Amino acid sequence: MSFYQSALDIAAESRDAPDSIPARTSAILSALDGLGRRLSATRFLDEDFSLSQAETQATETDRSAPLFGVPLAHKELYGRLTPAGPWPDEGGSSSCEGQTAHQTAFAISQLDKAGSIDCGRLVSVEYALGVTGHNEFAGTPKNPWNPDYICGGSSSGSGSVVAAGIVPGALGSDTGGSIRLPAAACGLVGIKPTYGVVSRSGVFPLSHSLDTVGPLSRSVADGAAILQAITGFDATDSCSLEVPAEDYSRNLDKGVADLSIGLCEDYFLTGSDTDMADMTADSFALCQTLGAKGRAVKLSNIDIINPLNVLMIATEAAQIHRTVACDKGHMLNDQTLMRILAGAFTTAEDYHVLQQSRARAIAAVMEEVFDKVDILMTPVWPFALPTIEASDVGATPDAAPLMQRIGHNTRPVNFLGLPSVCLPTGWDKNGLPVSVQLIGKPYSETTLLQAAAALEREYRFWDRTPDLDKI
Repeated sequence: MSFYQSALDIAAESRDAPDSIPARTSAILSALDGLGRRLSATRFLDEDFSLSQAETQATETDRSAPLFGVPLAHKELYGRLTPAGPWPDEGGSSSCEGQTAHQTAFAISQLDKAGSIDCGRLVSVEYALGVTGHNEFAGTPKNPWNPDYICGGSSSGSGSVVAAGIVPGALGSDTGGSIRLPAAACGLVGIKPTYGVVSRSGVFPLSHSLDTVGPLSRSVADGAAILQAITGFDATDSCSLEVPAEDYSRNLDKGVADLSIGLCEDYFLTGSDTDMADMTADSFALCQTLGAKGRAVKLSNIDIINPLNVLMIATEAAQIHRTVACDKGHMLNDQTLMRILAGAFTTAEDYHVLQQSRARAIAAVMEEVFDKVDILMTPVWPFALPTIEASDVGATPDAAPLMQRIGHNTRPVNFLGLPSVCLPTGWDKNGLPVSVQLIGKPYSETTLLQAAAALEREYRFWDRTPDLDKI
């Protein structure tokens, strides 16, 4: 098996030689069970089910499915029912040990229809409530670029396995940055769609108002193809939106000459370390060189959105997980328990005010930014990646302030319900990936992917791959 194949190349090979699908799937499962576990990223495998899917695809006469024969693995929050029984649905937590899925997640069913092979589940931070990737119960995934460093969270296993080249893509979930942070830490393309465009049905919940489903991949084209597959209205998710069908790949070769891109120095750049801010400014300048119109923009009251997002996560997590926190609090990580309990003190009136604040903030950003530009560019991580040891809050109390800063540039996007795409643009002082974030108005995923593809062609980040012999 060749590592680092793209999803689109695998689909093409599978159409030409469908007999190759079972052998490829077997090799992927072996890699997940070997390298994936050495990275502490693989959580659950069901070889019989995955190989059964592969055998079925190998005999399929209609090979037109967009992800035909493509092996994928996903964050452990995604439910799956099989003829042999449900897969685990433990939310990365000992408090849910032994719990199994009650349904197949809508996004997983969509991927089945698109022809992909489900090769298992990957480690998540407990309850998806963490930004570094640490998990005492399930294990803390290692960054393939340097195993001493974090993958980011909470979709840490997804970031690790895709960056290691085992699968071309993986689903994550994003409530405050949990797709984009691990994607950026691992040098991947991470897509957080517009809130409501992809159903969360069958996904372990954290915050009904903020949870978002999306892919991590090594290329913009693969990410667009996976996003295309998982979109669609789902009546079982009350927040699912009926939006016109969109071809997310249609403008990938178009460039940025028809786009206007904004840079907000206040908050996003001033709140990031100088090297991160400077690399973002360089990417902004590159877009102008490629023909985009550049413009400085300002966002009033942006600094209060981050804490409002934290409060909404805590409030809704307390609504969802109150019983577990009360009955099994001793089984939760201290940070998880603290954040859930903090939300228990939000009154119904406070929650109503919080939702009103969100509506006002969305209206303001549409007027102040997206009436003027197509895309807002920001850093993703506000500072260079820390090591696993240095960011372990349980073992290193001094690491606590990092937790608040890490989501500085990502949490506002969730609170505003906006789509964003992050992609790698270079390397930090420790040789770890650095990325920029492209943020758009609602339903502008095609435009964001257009710009991301143009930058991807310039940076050619994946001309280099991790040295997996270090793992």
